[in-house]
Amino acid sequence: MLHDHEADYHARRAREEAVCAIRARGQAAAIHQELCLRYSGRMIAALILATADRVRRRSTGG
Repeated sequence: MLHDHEADYHARRAREEAVCAIRARGQAAAIHQELCLRYSGRMIAALILATADRVRRRSTGG
């Protein structure tokens, strides 16, 4: 798998928020779930952008 520090950060935050969501109750759980989803989305975006950049560099030779 490609290594991307930004994706690592977002993955770590998503896990932290997931744990908080499990431990929390009511509205606090909903907030942590929302944050988990946001960090998960950012992690996926970071991986896609990093992959696209690497593919572009290979195709242009730079």
